[in-house]
Amino acid sequence: MCEQQNVVDVVVVGGGPAGLAAALCLGRARRSVLVVDSGSPRHAVAEGVHNFLTREGIPPAALRVEAWDQMRAYPSVSRYDGTVVSLERRDGSWIAASGRDESWAATAVLLATGVVDQHPELRGYDALWGHSIFHCPYCHGWEVRDQPLAVLGQDPGLAQFAPLLTSWSDDIVVCTNGAPLAPDSASELSARGLEVRTAPIAELESKDGKLDAIRFYDGTRLARHALFVVPTPRLPGLVATLRLELDERGFVRVDEDGATSASGLWAAGDVTSRRHQVIEAAAQGLRAAFSINRQLAFGRSVSHQLPLESA
Repeated sequence: MCEQQNVVDVVVVGGGPAGLAAALCLGRARRSVLVVDSGSPRHAVAEGVHNFLTREGIPPAALRVEAWDQMRAYPSVSRYDGTVVSLERRDGSWIAASGRDESWAATAVLLATGVVDQHPELRGYDALWGHSIFHCPYCHGWEVRDQPLAVLGQDPGLAQFAPLLTSWSDDIVVCTNGAPLAPDSASELSARGLEVRTAPIAELESKDGKLDAIRFYDGTRLARHALFVVPTPRLPGLVATLRLELDERGFVRVDEDGATSASGLWAAGDVTSRRHQVIEAAAQGLRAAFSINRQLAFGRSVSHQLPLESA
């Protein structure tokens, strides 16, 4: 058992866009907030943040530095560099324990942990991840527009993901790395004019730090400029231990205010949605902060009894 060292209004687990947006809002509301941040965000490898108005192209690390610089104006917000290894509901509070025998009691907790990407085991993959291998076409499609692209994935979901790339390129090949493709998926991809290769992949070849070609075990080689991988994220271990209600896609189910199925526990960002965009995660964090602050003010959930906040 960790010895309790502090009491705060809110513990925010995760210092990414969702957690920082919530902390900023709650700090401005003069709530005591502790942000527990491991310092290893999911998008750290990305060269820039996209689709975030006024912040287009900013490196993820620079975005976080600027966020904390601005947070200094709100003394009730503090940061702990580390991880939360357990969350326990006790006597109406949440007890968040770190991995270094430190713990905090909080009336509310916001899970802004993000998710954990599951990557295929392919030779050459790791060096190219985030540079010419991506998950999100909305984040990186513009940078590789009009180039020969590949999509790597397996059923289900492949036929829904691959056609998205046709907005950025008309030269797209779908690869399954040896996995069979369901007849309906194959028909749908063919109807979209997308070539499919089911041969197992031997290696991803690179040149000057970028993808140059996909080499298959059958001896063929496919020149490509970038590869998009159908995302298959999983929940972090901490979130999985809480046994929260999940939606049909396996994300944490939340209501319109970000509240989970557990009392006093909210969630925001990638852990709740398949739309993994920085600006959307920040918006979810802000919405959850509104709800948390109302509960702190009134001692109960009143989200459907008060008018919406406006800037």
